[in-house]
Amino acid sequence: MLRKGCSLRGVRRVGRGRQMAANGPGNAGVRIHFHISRMAEATPTTQPAGASQNGAPTADEYTSSTIQVLEGLEAIRKRPGMYVGGAGPEGLHHLVYECVDNAIDEVMAGYATEVHVTIGVDGSCTVKDDGRGMPVDPMKHENPAINGRPAVEVILTEVHAGGKFDGNAYKVSGGLHGVGIKCVNALSEWTEVEVDKGTKTWKIAFSRGDVTEPLHVVAERQSGGRTGTRISFKPDHEIFADTTFQFERLEHRLRELSFLNPGVRIMLRDERVDAEGQIREVTFHAADGLAGYVRHLNAAKSVQSPVIAVTREDAASGMRADIAMQYTDAMNETLLAFGNNIPNRDGGTHVTAFKQALTVAINGYARRNGIFKDGKDQVTGEDLREGLAAIVSVKLRNPTFNNQTKEKLLNPEVTPFVSGALNELLGAWLEEHPADARSICNRARLAAEAREAARKARELIKRKGALDSGGMPHKLADCSSNDVARTEMFIVEGDSAGGSAKGGRDHVHQAILPLRGKLLNVERARLDKVLGFEEIRILIQALQCGIGEDFDVAKLRYGRIVIMTDADVDGSHIRTLLLTFFFRQMPELVRRGHVFIAQPPLYQVVRGKQAEYVLNDREMGDALVEMALRTCSLVVRADDGSVAHEVPADRVRTLIRILNRLEELVTVSQRRGITFPRLLAARRDDPSGHGHLPGWQLAWAGGDALFFTEQDAAAYMAKHGLELGDARPAEAQAAPAVPNAPATRPAQLRVLHENKELERLFQQLAAHAVSIDDWTLVQEESVTGEKLPTKYAWRVRSEKDGSEQFVEAANVPSILRTLHEVGRRGIEIKRFKGLGEMDASQLWETTMDPAKRTLLRVTWDAASEADALFSILMGENVEQRRSYIEKHALEVKNLDV
Repeated sequence: MLRKGCSLRGVRRVGRGRQMAANGPGNAGVRIHFHISRMAEATPTTQPAGASQNGAPTADEYTSSTIQVLEGLEAIRKRPGMYVGGAGPEGLHHLVYECVDNAIDEVMAGYATEVHVTIGVDGSCTVKDDGRGMPVDPMKHENPAINGRPAVEVILTEVHAGGKFDGNAYKVSGGLHGVGIKCVNALSEWTEVEVDKGTKTWKIAFSRGDVTEPLHVVAERQSGGRTGTRISFKPDHEIFADTTFQFERLEHRLRELSFLNPGVRIMLRDERVDAEGQIREVTFHAADGLAGYVRHLNAAKSVQSPVIAVTREDAASGMRADIAMQYTDAMNETLLAFGNNIPNRDGGTHVTAFKQALTVAINGYARRNGIFKDGKDQVTGEDLREGLAAIVSVKLRNPTFNNQTKEKLLNPEVTPFVSGALNELLGAWLEEHPADARSICNRARLAAEAREAARKARELIKRKGALDSGGMPHKLADCSSNDVARTEMFIVEGDSAGGSAKGGRDHVHQAILPLRGKLLNVERARLDKVLGFEEIRILIQALQCGIGEDFDVAKLRYGRIVIMTDADVDGSHIRTLLLTFFFRQMPELVRRGHVFIAQPPLYQVVRGKQAEYVLNDREMGDALVEMALRTCSLVVRADDGSVAHEVPADRVRTLIRILNRLEELVTVSQRRGITFPRLLAARRDDPSGHGHLPGWQLAWAGGDALFFTEQDAAAYMAKHGLELGDARPAEAQAAPAVPNAPATRPAQLRVLHENKELERLFQQLAAHAVSIDDWTLVQEESVTGEKLPTKYAWRVRSEKDGSEQFVEAANVPSILRTLHEVGRRGIEIKRFKGLGEMDASQLWETTMDPAKRTLLRVTWDAASEADALFSILMGENVEQRRSYIEKHALEVKNLDV
């Protein structure tokens, strides 16, 4: 299949594919992170017992030669999932988190106030803090392999070496095992560490965990006092299929850390320019801590109480608890938990203590004041937490987590500490705010009534058989297998699409459920109303895992629930409604990775009698390149027309990636009003004589100018009566502020961020024998009108007889265009609009066959961000939804209307 790439942002391809990023039809502007999962059936192979072609032990033998000892950082490279959560987007970004967590540990210890995170144009990441700086003095250790080595080297290379074991260097920290920063070193193509210590800056460098530059001094200052650590690394493409950092994912985590550590200033800078030639840069500084975090979470909701903040610290035990919560009009609860700044997705003892104390405090207040009547109002903890957004953060000296990724806090001593603090302080708050307390209690009583109504509705429906696990809905075309690990249920639009899916499916493992019309928007619906909608009852009945209090994921009938809708407006709407249902009513299915979205191909490519399918436009370009490279290579001619250099197919692939990025940055320059030939010509004016590109553009109504320094731009403005302001093309000359003073014109001074990356691309082109100076070359003609050979050409070999011909590429921009033309030879391309254009066999081959299809797995990466997004898109606040759409409208690509 021609599935060589994917442009789906924030997406991972699992299995045979590689990681990549998405922007598919119907997903424009919605930043819920998905993972692509390419399912392929493994074909077992057998070998006679005892047989071995190379003398190695066979599967039947178990001797000392089968035992491997992984030394140093080799174990981390061999099993990254044990240390950073895998080789996908989670593991990739976990490398950044490890560096940032170390910097935050310095903040919590009182030695740092700022953390800088920078994503480089080369795909690297740098984390810098103003803490004490890693120790650089020689180690004193009984082990001769460690004794005498610089401490910073040991920290980066020796597993279980660190300063967080005895509690002297750090009273509270997120690191426990001395493993984290070693993972960054082991899983990176290169790592560089610079340490400021007084008057000296020290540097040490590594490659895949091995030292490449021993510790040495790179700078000395006259005066001391500056301290800090700067870690730069580039993730290893041998480990991570996609090494592209996602700004939004890092932004979410760093914002989170700023709320958890009030007072710290965290800066995130992305030096990769966007389509407008801008770099993204944000600064987080939260003085109000968790209270501000709760307000941030509830920005898209209607709040029904003030923020309740609780803090308690015990110097003797070294424990501190911070809790903030607020009620909203939502039908669900949002509860985030942190232990030493580490997010605990699976909760832990602090979450258990919070829930118990909240229930005891509010129930006790309500019954003391006659709001809840004994024997009448049966209000549960779930009722009290409906609509509650809460954050629980604890900091302690020796936290115990369930694994290296620290998803659950296990310390038992946390339970009485958090429970006692919340019970006492929340109880006092309720007494001091009787009106708000009564409102909270009445809301919980209404939730209890709704829960009881939902229970009765479920019982009624069960008696009618609609939710009976023993029966299945008539619409469902079930599969014959009962192996949940291999069964799948496809949810499709209407009976017509269901007919094609039923005809093309694997009857053993794939079930088809057609739904009619649009589902109920469950964003603001209570469970009793949800159960009143027939299509939802059918869906619940098919899944067999129940809903609400009856939900039991162990009873799930199918291991994969696949939403398969058209890539049009209606299909997108239905898909969003289904995602809202699963996120709000069955979130455990999303947490456990059971929900998927089918990705039918956008193109069919026919060559002769063979038809193949391409997922999207990005893959289409990659497919054309691959088709062309089967038979051609790039030649570079000398002035006399002879072949001076030939670029083989494997290097051409790298060259094409360079040219693709170059085209994107050329578009950025053109949007600024700078033609690329003009930009190239400006290199002649570089005062340094090195041919650099200008770094600034000064634009005003009617003209612009390019400069190499900001000082030159300032001098030009002073000479020509320009001043910084909002320069619009139709704006009139500004009146002088002082009588008889010369009039001034507003102008804008823009930093040309993209030019640094352009210069790097120029160097990479030169390494492939392509000169950027050939950008504007034209093909010349002889006196007789015959076109002469060009400097660049594709040597194309016939697959039939081996004969050769040259396809001329007049200049650098035409290299890529002519390659696509070669790839298009002899093929027919058809663009699909929806599933309805496919028959049963095509639907199976493109979208349902586990060996060939592409699926998006819906994941629980940033639950709080997803919660806010669903509130905006599916809630009742029209103004917020309009603002969101206006903000992200320009991000839409390939819109089908």
